[in-house]
Amino acid sequence: METLCRHLSYHPQAARGIPVSLPDLEILGNDAKHRDIAMEPRRIIWRVYHTISLLHTCRLFRHIHWRGDMDIAPLFGVIINTPSPPPPTLVFWRTPPVGSYKINTDECVKDGVASGGGIIRDSSGQCIRAFFSFYGDCTILEAELRAILDGIILAQRLGLSVLWVESDSTLAIHCIIKGGGPWHVQATLRHIRHLLALDRNTITHIFREGNQVADLLASEGWDRRYYYEYSSQDLPRRHRSLVQIDRFGLPTVRGL
Repeated sequence: METLCRHLSYHPQAARGIPVSLPDLEILGNDAKHRDIAMEPRRIIWRVYHTISLLHTCRLFRHIHWRGDMDIAPLFGVIINTPSPPPPTLVFWRTPPVGSYKINTDECVKDGVASGGGIIRDSSGQCIRAFFSFYGDCTILEAELRAILDGIILAQRLGLSVLWVESDSTLAIHCIIKGGGPWHVQATLRHIRHLLALDRNTITHIFREGNQVADLLASEGWDRRYYYEYSSQDLPRRHRSLVQIDRFGLPTVRGL
């Protein structure tokens, strides 16, 4: 306790960073009012120390709550063990079953301006058609859903059925399958559900590291700011290289 008081007297900025709960202040105020016990700095410090130690013991005060004040945590008897990051994992793009087609889509939002892109591939991993589109001012979720809708519309226009839709947005997938989402995307969600028979078609999540072709197309849509489609013959060299990496089953690393 003496060490804590000395530290706070030498480092007043640390004292300003210590949270004092309202119940603590109420108790100290009642003591001063009814029991004639002055609200001395030493009593306030002791009360805060006791509260923080209790919260830590009950595991209600976690390491994230000490962000910016890591240096004073040991003075309260709090030992902070920063969680280690998860180990790197390999991410693979998987080909769709024979007779079906896979659509990978992604969005790109910068400065509130959005675009999207996607690619349709067959069971051998070959590109059937790719696209990018510019959406203008919209949210990330809205751009994700519009890219998915554009991919489904393109596939149906090409006469392709039995679709596997894949996106790196867990929120967009959840809204399509489970429902919900903000009001401004409900029309897009209804359109997707109308076109995508979920009992026959599939929609799944993939990490961004396995969705690099769609990510590149979405960025291209932001740069060019119009809608465009690539056939398998005129796909740019960089796009073709990423498609080949996926076809050969080569992984990308997540978490480095």
